[in-house]
Order: sequence, then C-alpha cells, then structure tokens
Amino acid sequence: MVTTIYDPTFERHFKGHKDGVTALCFHPNTIQLVSSSLDKTLLVWHLTKSERAYRFIAHKDSILDVCYAPSGEIIASASKDRSVRIWVPKVTGQSIDFKAHSSAVRSVQFSPDGEKLLTASDDKNIKLWMVCQSRFLMSFGGHTNWVRCAKFSPDGRLLVSCSDDKTIKVWDIISGQCIKTFNEITGPAAYVEFHPSSAVVGSANVDACIKLYDLRTGSLYQHYAAHKGSVNMIKFHPKGNFILTASSDSTVKVLDLLEGRPIYTLKGHAGNVTSITFSKDGDFFASGGTDRQVLIWKSNFCKDKPSKIPRQLISSSSKQEFDNMDEKLFANNDKGKDDVREEHDQEELLQTLEELDLESNGNHCKGSIAKIPRKKIEPEVIDTKNIKSLERHHIANVLIPQDQTLAYVHSSSQFIKAVEALCDQVQSLHDTVNILEQRLTVLEEANRK
Repeated sequence: MVTTIYDPTFERHFKGHKDGVTALCFHPNTIQLVSSSLDKTLLVWHLTKSERAYRFIAHKDSILDVCYAPSGEIIASASKDRSVRIWVPKVTGQSIDFKAHSSAVRSVQFSPDGEKLLTASDDKNIKLWMVCQSRFLMSFGGHTNWVRCAKFSPDGRLLVSCSDDKTIKVWDIISGQCIKTFNEITGPAAYVEFHPSSAVVGSANVDACIKLYDLRTGSLYQHYAAHKGSVNMIKFHPKGNFILTASSDSTVKVLDLLEGRPIYTLKGHAGNVTSITFSKDGDFFASGGTDRQVLIWKSNFCKDKPSKIPRQLISSSSKQEFDNMDEKLFANNDKGKDDVREEHDQEELLQTLEELDLESNGNHCKGSIAKIPRKKIEPEVIDTKNIKSLERHHIANVLIPQDQTLAYVHSSSQFIKAVEALCDQVQSLHDTVNILEQRLTVLEEANRK
C-alpha cells in the first residue's frame, strides 16, 4: 500500500453512544468534540488530553442536532421532544431549556456573532431567538412540510432552509422574506449549507446526489452523483475548495471543487453515515453513524493547496452535471508531479474554442444528451474496518487507483513524452467541448420548457 502526505489519515475512534449518532460539532479551538444521539444523550469528547467523555442526559427524546457557540463556551441541542437546551460543557452540566416548537426540532445553529439561535422544526417553521434569555425574535414561514435543516450564511445576513416539500429557500434575516426558492424535482434535500463565500448553497439529497446552487444567477450550478445511497449531510471545507459528504451507502467522500470530482472515499462505518463535521481550521474532520461510532480523521488533503475560492464556483452561470463522480472527467497531463489545480475562466475557454475553430450546426439540440467520453478511475479508498489498532496517529491504508500509469517515468524518449502529453491535452479539450455541448443542450431544453 502507498500513502502520501496529502491522504487523510485515521486518528481516533470513539464509542460510547447506545444508539445512532445524529450530529457532531468541534469546539472552535479543536479541544473537544460534541456528539448527539438517538439515545437522548450528548457526549463531549476530549481531544487534547486523556479524560473520560462527559455524558449529558439531555432530553426526554432523541437529540437530532447539536452545535457549539462561536465562543466555545456553550452548546445548543435540539430534540424530538420539541425543546432546545443550552449547555455549559463542563462536568457539572449546567443547562437551561425552552420549548421552541410545537413538533420535533431538527436543526439548531448559533449565528456567526453568537448572539442569536436558529431552529427548524417538523411544525414547518423556522425560528430566530436571542441566546440571552432565550427570547423569541421572529419566525420564517413558507414551507408546507417538515423543515429538515436551516443554516446561517457566513456573513450572518441570510438563511437557507430545506424541507420535505422539495424546496430549498433562501431568506433575508432583516426583512424576514424569502428571496429565492429552488425546487427539487427528484426528491427533497436532507441538509443544506452555505459555501464559505456566501455566494453558493450546497444541498445533500435523498436521491444520492449533491447539488450546488449559485445565488448570483439563481440557478443550479453543479450536480454530483457521487453516492449509491441517500446523502445525509455535506460540509464545506473552511477554505472552500472541498466538500465532505456522508451517505447511507456507509461511505464518506471528499469532493474536490476545483477538479470537479471525488478524490477520496473513506470506509470505516458499518452502517449509514449520518453526520460529519470539519474543525474550524479544517485540519480535522469527524464522522458518525448508525453504528454508534465516532471516527476522527486528519484532513491532510488541504496541505499546501490553493486557499482561494475557485473563480468559477462563485461567478459561473453555467450548469455542470457529472453523472458518475467515480469517473475522471479531466486527465492529468503530468502523473509524476503533485496535482496541479487549473482554473479556466471564460476568456480561456473562448480562446480554446477559437483555436479549435468549432462551429455549431444545431444538431446538438436534437435527441438525448450525448455521453461524455471518460476515463475510468477508482477513487482512493481508506478503510478502517480492517485496522487492528485504533491507536492515535494510526495511518490508514490508502488504495491508489490501479489505472494510474507510469508511462512518463519509464519512457526514455523526450519526443515520446511530448507526443503523449499533447495527446492528453487534445483529449482534455475534447472532453471540454463535449461538456459544453451538454450544457447547451440542457439550457436549450430548459428554455423550450
């Protein structure tokens, strides 16, 4: 087995819940991790010292969500018993609770400044509260079915929510009005979250896909069919270049937004993966599932990588669809070097088309969408099921895709290298053209409707 410094590594394993894990959240300083469970308890795990976890018997029914305040001094939990409880995460377990909704509370989150609290419920409402004195501020009504999730934007000016009514809504906090609605056709979203730029919203869908919506254009930007089971949760890396996904197919995947493909598939859970979270700095992430386990991983894949948000992610109005994210759409032209993440803006794309002297005859608008030629690769897999030792700093095995070629290493001719590189570039351009034709087809079909 081969590993590199950029591969996620398995760090720690926690087991203490008596039922499935529903939510996870790191302390802002990454000194603790809190987990909630269907067993009606919270567990606060200590990551920097050898202390037993704090167990809080929190609610009268299953706990569905939990989060730290930005200060790290208090924790909020939401329960099926219709209440929200605010905790001081110490051994004394001091807390206050209040009835927040008339039905199960599925989501809770502190505002970026820590002064407000957002809740979403099966009573079809979203509510905003002042943390001080648990004072109700306002309600956001508009969904016609259970509200699964509601989140603040990073700048604290907007909210996003998803519901079983198959809609995703964006709300203005000041006016309390819904400013944008995205309709889900194939199935509802189970989870939504803002990209760190606040310009894009990501959703985890029960139809096994992940979708990104561009708020500037009000349209679907990217569609990832990366899993074989429903996607239960997604999390953006704090730098904005990666998405972490949790699915009922028992896997966690890392998607690279710059390359538009999955780069890792992590296997460690024996059942549905129901929750994931990044630490504030993105150096660690955690996963929890119906197997009652909490796994801690070190990211590594963001080391020495570009930290800026991909230009096309926050400005493009084009719809990109990747029907099978286990297949590679863009070929690497240099296998012997570290990954080079290329950014193609509109001018570069137009220049490419001019060089190819491509002309559309209109035939691409007829019939079904043509399949994009792709090179089959297998994503890198990290499996902790067969790890004998679960000690800290244990490095999990990484399976490198079998179809990676060492042609450039073994070739002794510089001329052959140049020809092979040129062929790869031509193939990449060919794939790009096919993607453009697919986008045109989708847009034209949408216009006809």
